[in-house]
This record gives sequence, C-alpha cells and structure tokens, in this order.
Amino acid sequence: MTDQTDLRNRILLLETDEDVIRPLEVYFREQGMEFLVAGEAEAGLHQAVRARPDVILLASSLGQVDGLDLYQALRASPLTAHIPIMFITAQRDSARQNELLAAGADDVIVRPFDVEILALRVRNAIQRSRREGLTDSRTGLPTGALITERLRDLERGGAVARLELSIANFEAFRARYNFISGNDVLRYAATEICEVVEQVAPGDFVGHRDEARFVVLTAPERQ
Repeated sequence: MTDQTDLRNRILLLETDEDVIRPLEVYFREQGMEFLVAGEAEAGLHQAVRARPDVILLASSLGQVDGLDLYQALRASPLTAHIPIMFITAQRDSARQNELLAAGADDVIVRPFDVEILALRVRNAIQRSRREGLTDSRTGLPTGALITERLRDLERGGAVARLELSIANFEAFRARYNFISGNDVLRYAATEICEVVEQVAPGDFVGHRDEARFVVLTAPERQ
C-alpha cells in the first residue's frame, strides 16, 4: 500500500498574466500545496517533466504559443500524457471552450473565476486521478494500468525494449530513516530517471512499477 505520509499536492501553472498568477499562488501555498509557475512554453514542458505535477493549469494562450498546441505536446509525451490538464481562458466563446474540451482537456475555467471553486475543481481532478490508480502519489509517475497500456501500445508496433531499475536496500533505508525520507528518495530517483530519458531518448516512457522499482519502455533501436 502506498504510504501517504508527507505527500503534498503539486500544481503547475503555465501562465504569464500576473493577475492570474498572484491570487492562485497565494491561495494554493496557504493551503499547503506546492505551486510552480512557468511563463514560456519550453520552460513549461521541461517543468512538467521534472516536477511531475498532480495537475497542470494551462493558459489558453502562452505568449505566441496557442495553449492547445502546448496541450497536445504535453499529451504526446509519455512522461506527461497522464497528468490532468485544466485550461484557463478569458474567452467566453463557447466554440473555443468546446474545442478545448473536445481535445481532451479535463476542464476549462473561464476568467474571472472564483479561486475557491477553481481549487475545488483542482482537488477533484487530483482525487479522480488517484482513485483510478493512474499514478503513484509519491513520484507522480504512471503506474499499474498505464504501464500495461503503454506496453501494449508499443508491442502493437513491434518489439519493445524494457529497462528495469530498482533502488538497492530501499526497505532497510526506509526502516532506518522513516517513510518521509523514503518518499524523498523515490521522488529524487524518479526525477533523475526522467531527466536522463528526456535528454537521451525523449518520447520514451517511464513508470513506477512498485515501491523502489521503475521501468523505462523503448524501442530496441533506441537503446
């Protein structure tokens, strides 16, 4: 069973407007959540891989980049495809909102918004994701059904190379230093694995199999 000790919800906001950033940052941090902000598309993609947030709040446009294009880039990467994404838009045009929802967005929030209602919808998205067992709450990585689904998708395209990694003596470490330290080690290991994969073989899948075991799925020619 996953230990819930010292787990904090992590929110990533991709936005440039300070009138949106400031109230959300104050509110979520007061609620004990970890709140991260990126104001550029490339930085946002990197932050999503590195931080593996529980939810991404995405502006419908980010500078010169259409938010929908950034959404599709996040969904196309196996490292971020599983993360719930909610759009924030100033456009009351129902056609645009329908376009975002039809693309697969988890929700669309129209400005101006009530911060407490937005936060409730964020919590619901997190709880729904965890209830479905899609990610490990300690590392933010896909687990269980998502690993199986990705493996099947790759097998349909031909051979699959699988790299299994584990943290040696993890149980002994956790028994000595407590669950909180153990969770810190798992998150650190997940971050390092994801960053290496992003640099060496972007597009490969990283999953958290169980406890101290991780898996990287790739095509044989990318080994």
